[in-house]
Amino acid sequence: MRNGQSVPAKRRLAILYQLPESWANVRSVWEAAREDADLDVIVVMLPFIHKDYQWRREVSEAHLNDMGVPFVAWDAFDLDKAGLDAVLYTSPYDETRPEAYRFAKLRQRVRCTAYIPYGLEVGGGEHNYVYQYGQPVTAGASAVFVRSEGVREMFVRHCPSGARHVHVTGHPRMDGLVDLAHFPVDPALREAIGGRRAVLWNAHFSFDGDLWSTFDRLAGDILDAFASRPDLALLFRPHPLLWKKLTNLNILDEAGIAALKDELRERGVVVDERSDHRHAFAASEAMISDVGSFLMEYLATGKPVLYLRNPDGLGLNEEGAAVVRHYQSASDAAGIGAFLDQLRRGEDPLGADRRAAIDEFFHAFDGQAGRRVVEVLKELMA
Repeated sequence: MRNGQSVPAKRRLAILYQLPESWANVRSVWEAAREDADLDVIVVMLPFIHKDYQWRREVSEAHLNDMGVPFVAWDAFDLDKAGLDAVLYTSPYDETRPEAYRFAKLRQRVRCTAYIPYGLEVGGGEHNYVYQYGQPVTAGASAVFVRSEGVREMFVRHCPSGARHVHVTGHPRMDGLVDLAHFPVDPALREAIGGRRAVLWNAHFSFDGDLWSTFDRLAGDILDAFASRPDLALLFRPHPLLWKKLTNLNILDEAGIAALKDELRERGVVVDERSDHRHAFAASEAMISDVGSFLMEYLATGKPVLYLRNPDGLGLNEEGAAVVRHYQSASDAAGIGAFLDQLRRGEDPLGADRRAAIDEFFHAFDGQAGRRVVEVLKELMA
């Protein structure tokens, strides 16, 4: 009681954590919610069930503990007694989580359901529109929070329920890139790069199906290109599912994966497996990338990008096609070499145009997207 009046109970928000790599999508939301006197926020750790990903409970627990994030595991959390007012999903795919946390089940217990896209979607193909905009979570959530008006228009065109539930708040993932120049890069990464200029290489895992990847086509050419340019460091950070994909296709076993990583390091390649991609973004001077989230996200750094194009693949969606207009592209060794040599000469012909495009793709790029998400959630929980 306060002056004879009851104190309103705090609203309870649960953030569903499934992957260390996806924490960046909700970090600033969690921080803003913790600071809000009207909210009680809880992180619920869930497994990520996927044939191309080897989820380890101890890895997720260690990641959250290292960051000082209090959490409860799904198998120790009583949903019936939790009293949740809102739940925030970090993956759209119901099959990746336990039955009780799938959308149709959870929406019966929690009146406000929300989703923040797990990636900055750029991939083309009709079935990918279903993956990105037609899942139960993306179509049925009370709110979806997106990075730009362009993404909202993608929901208008491709989501079965349209875009009335879509809020252009800016993507919370981008909050961590606003002051990237002052990000404290892991000294071990700096040491591995040494006096070389680092170029980030982001390879997709889809070399057996959707063919957004060029890993099977261009990996040898990329390694050769850097071997002949010892002043450059290849900073290899593939899609998290790439390693398990190699074992699932019987290309390499677990020992073979470990041997491959060792061989790459012996060749001077820096293999980055940190959960936080900002170390690689901050330490690199440019990026070469397949279709994938980084192709969009790296734009915010203002640094040069080479889009690795698979001529037989599904290519890009509308937003992806729009962003690569500000990049150079290549589908062979000659194009890769030309880009690297241009970088060595200090040339960046698309630099001014690329940096001017940042605001088009990232609404209110000011580090406050997480706070805006919290404000919308509070309105929905009221």
